[in-house]
Amino acid sequence: MSRLVDLSPAVPEGFKGPPSTDVGVQFDVRVKPGYWQSAQAALSCHTGCHVESALHVFEEGEAIDVVSLDRVIGSAVVLDLTPVAAGALIDAPAIAEALRQSGETIAAGDIVLLRTDWAQRAIGTPRYFPESPALTADAAQWLVDRQPKCVGCDFFEEPAARSPGWVPEDFVVHRTLLGAGIVLVEGLVNLRELPTRCEFFAPFYKFAGIDAAPARAFARVGDVA
Repeated sequence: MSRLVDLSPAVPEGFKGPPSTDVGVQFDVRVKPGYWQSAQAALSCHTGCHVESALHVFEEGEAIDVVSLDRVIGSAVVLDLTPVAAGALIDAPAIAEALRQSGETIAAGDIVLLRTDWAQRAIGTPRYFPESPALTADAAQWLVDRQPKCVGCDFFEEPAARSPGWVPEDFVVHRTLLGAGIVLVEGLVNLRELPTRCEFFAPFYKFAGIDAAPARAFARVGDVA
């Protein structure tokens, strides 16, 4: 039998997006006697689990509504990078070794999920963004060279964004991956529950004309009956 593994964190009120916005989720919950509830939410589109398009870092890049669902759905290779220290930089040899240990190969059009378990340790806390592990520029290029259609992370993969004073050109990981047409899924959790190969799904809200949208990512593991 197959089962579904939820890969998205719960997003309570006050849950913050990245330091670039420092916006916490705000709920406006309206209740009428009877009982009838209708809630509104204000949040960064980069809060919790979300999908990013090239418009995030390229003025002429594709908007999130242009990203087809088949680019965030498909066969995924899970690369176990654990243990990873807070603030560590993950380079190409480390990812290559994780692939070797997995016994898998990355085919063009696969999805690659990078597991550090950082989300299990810190997501939703003030530590998550500034102390997260991150990828090096050569690690991002290593991924591009394998031609996946999507890369998902359970950590904040852009090293420049951990500190104030960055400029857009410093976003080397985003610019490398998104510039190659690879969709990014950030804010994943529970990657430790996945085998090295699974079916991955990250359907997202179809906002029009902007760079990102919240997602409810999950994986299907095990054999189908």
